[in-house]
Amino acid sequence: MRQAQDVLAYARHQAEELEKDMTWHPNDHGGYGGYWQAPEKSMASKIAARAVAALEFLRQYAGEDSFWTQRAIATYQSKGDNQSAESGARAVGDLLRAWADQVDAGVVEIAGSRAWAEVGIVSTDVMSQVRRLLEDRGAHPAAAIVLCGAALEIALRAVVQARNLTLPERPSLNILTGLLRKAGLITVQDVKDLEQCAGLRNSAAHGDFDSLSNERAGLMEQQTNILLRRIADLYG
Repeated sequence: MRQAQDVLAYARHQAEELEKDMTWHPNDHGGYGGYWQAPEKSMASKIAARAVAALEFLRQYAGEDSFWTQRAIATYQSKGDNQSAESGARAVGDLLRAWADQVDAGVVEIAGSRAWAEVGIVSTDVMSQVRRLLEDRGAHPAAAIVLCGAALEIALRAVVQARNLTLPERPSLNILTGLLRKAGLITVQDVKDLEQCAGLRNSAAHGDFDSLSNERAGLMEQQTNILLRRIADLYG
């Protein structure tokens, strides 16, 4: 996951971009009010593209169902209270800044930040335990294999939660893998690698010790570390 400060800096950068290439037109009838407008049609298209990018940013980092995202969509679609498309885009920029300020103040969180913290913990603490088990000559290789499987399951569950996917009751490693593949978040090769790890984990969990060895446990550790890095990359 991107560092929080990088996310907030980019949010504020997008807000600045949404203020470019437009001029203020006062109310023709005098008094207060007016609207923002691009000087030419080609520029209006660029502003619209920036607004769409800002809405997608909020969907990913504020959350699809959050007040911020829903308000930004409504504001843009209403053209900033029926002023102009450019006015709506500029108002989205104001919302981006306000969201970033509230994250800085600790009032709201970046979507998925807690779940993704779990991925970091799994990649360090849990896999450190796996390494200690593999170095312990008295430990059975099944212990390290089962722990690798648990690490993958925790990480995949974090992805599912961070991406707002429907989490079934008592999801297995294979079910979580299927959910992420269906959402287009992992590749066919990722699925094959995860299913291979799940099969080995199941053998260890069900007491099929004859097929296990220290070598297979070591390979499981290597594959798990690779997959955990791949899972971490899913959040950018």
